[in-house]
Amino acid sequence: MKGLYLKYKSYILYFFIFTFLFLLVKALFIYLLPFIISIFISFLMYPVYSFMKRRLSFKPAFSSTVITLFIFSVFIALVSFICYLIINESINLYSDNRGFFDKYLVTFDLNKLFTDFSEISDIMPTLTSTAFGVFRFIPLVVTLVLISFVSTIFFLNNLEKIKAFLVAKLSSNTSQIVLDVVNNGSKILRKFIKSYLILYLITFIESVFIFWLIGVDYVLVFAFLATVSDLLPVLGPGAVYLPLALYNAFLGNYLPAITLVIFWGITIIVRQILEPKFISETIKIHPLVIFSALYFSIICSNIWVLFYVLSITILYKILSESSVFEPILSKKTEDCKES
Repeated sequence: MKGLYLKYKSYILYFFIFTFLFLLVKALFIYLLPFIISIFISFLMYPVYSFMKRRLSFKPAFSSTVITLFIFSVFIALVSFICYLIINESINLYSDNRGFFDKYLVTFDLNKLFTDFSEISDIMPTLTSTAFGVFRFIPLVVTLVLISFVSTIFFLNNLEKIKAFLVAKLSSNTSQIVLDVVNNGSKILRKFIKSYLILYLITFIESVFIFWLIGVDYVLVFAFLATVSDLLPVLGPGAVYLPLALYNAFLGNYLPAITLVIFWGITIIVRQILEPKFISETIKIHPLVIFSALYFSIICSNIWVLFYVLSITILYKILSESSVFEPILSKKTEDCKES
């Protein structure tokens, strides 16, 4: 037993240390979010920064500022465009169904609602807290964007200095391992993001086709909402498909309602088949790990479970490729099993 513990001691320590750090980051996520975003963008955009600085002979501060401005400008423009579409389509939705809304508002007796003081006392704290939350959310988002913007410029401009500092403080062998971990991690992270972007693009295209097929008026808006809701661990695109199906069933349009439910099931099946296979082939992780991560996330109804399983597996793969860990099943063991 002691020999078995010594053999797998490093893996056990890795599991407990990673779990502790993951729970710590989860608990402090809202506080660490701007710095996580900035580090994330810095690692992804570092090749572009290096190209601008070395090949185009731009100054480091100029390169990091231009890249950060571009990334945040694209993000803000995309969010603004989406908000515009949602507001515009909401106005159109009200205009197209004005009779229904006016009928509801006419039948709604507002005076009766406020006749009882107890009802007012129950409603006012909810309205006050909601309004306070909305007004608090706006400066929070602005502050988050500003801190992320400045932090991204700082990290991009100082990644080489941070790397040089670590190399100077560590031995030559350890520093080489750290550099290998960073390089392998950056490559795998880019592949991982690329994989999920392709999957969400597939979901968006499927949703556009489905909503166009059944004659939904606001195809792009609903397709985008279905793609965003794909992040949910249980319903996924069903958070959009099911309300649309219920709405059509309420209006007596049973064929579109049934079609939406059927295609929602098809979308889930396609996603569950493609995601493990596509991601495992892209970042070379066994499909069973991806299936397990999805299963645990659905059972727990918590997307953090998915992040935990994927991140601990991906980091282990990075460390293995950087010669920090030896694979639990060595090549010789696998060859013996195959024979």
